[in-house]
Amino acid sequence: MFHVMLDAYKCTDSKIDDMRAVYDTISKITDVLGVVTVMPPVIVPYYYGEEQADDGISAFVLLKGGHFTIHTFPERGCYFVDMLYDGFFDAEKFKGVLSKEFPFESFKINTIDRRFDITEQQKKVSIDPSKDFGPHYLIRNLGEVSLDLNKIYSFLDRLPPSIDMTPIMRPIVITDNIKKPTYISGMTMIAQSHIALHYDLVSKNLYADIFSCSFIDCDNITASIEKELGTKCENVLISRGSKHVNLLSGRDEIIARNARWRENI
Repeated sequence: MFHVMLDAYKCTDSKIDDMRAVYDTISKITDVLGVVTVMPPVIVPYYYGEEQADDGISAFVLLKGGHFTIHTFPERGCYFVDMLYDGFFDAEKFKGVLSKEFPFESFKINTIDRRFDITEQQKKVSIDPSKDFGPHYLIRNLGEVSLDLNKIYSFLDRLPPSIDMTPIMRPIVITDNIKKPTYISGMTMIAQSHIALHYDLVSKNLYADIFSCSFIDCDNITASIEKELGTKCENVLISRGSKHVNLLSGRDEIIARNARWRENI
């Protein structure tokens, strides 16, 4: 279970505000890396938030035991990408395709192997809500759990409001293979971020990813999942978009330029 998280800054390419370009880029990346997709990409435009600077595109595709997600913020000139996969892929090639399709001037990348003790691989980092975009929680059960499609769907449907998140779609839950499934995967999009669950039918492990654009109570999230699963979980908190406010490229100019044409409508 290889997980790569990439935060891209100073991206002024208009394609990150183009749903067709985002769809095509997801398809290209999964093809180039040779990962097993189990569905076509899903595009979720988000242009109705309280903060106009938070407008953008969220998109995902479910993979065997994992997912690819992207959240773009055109007015902020940044985007956030995740790829979790049951198997290894070339992280440099992954970054290379992204930098070609959606060019950026600076970035932060984090890799982790979810099969092993993630707390040893990624020590808890300091979080600064005034400068960081948001938290990313990586959670895995420590005792075996028994789940099915209906349980995972219900859990994903109930989880966002229980931890003060705003869902922008209903969950999608599928198996990786119709005849001989090895994983059940589920995804729901919340306001410009996501919640993903991947259940290994063989090991009985659930890999949960909760990426939020606001700083919420990590203990509350872990407690909610432990209550649902009936077992203790290991968890790690990773800061996403570290110092993103200082890394934005000409944010004021971009916002002003976009505002000018809207004044003429």
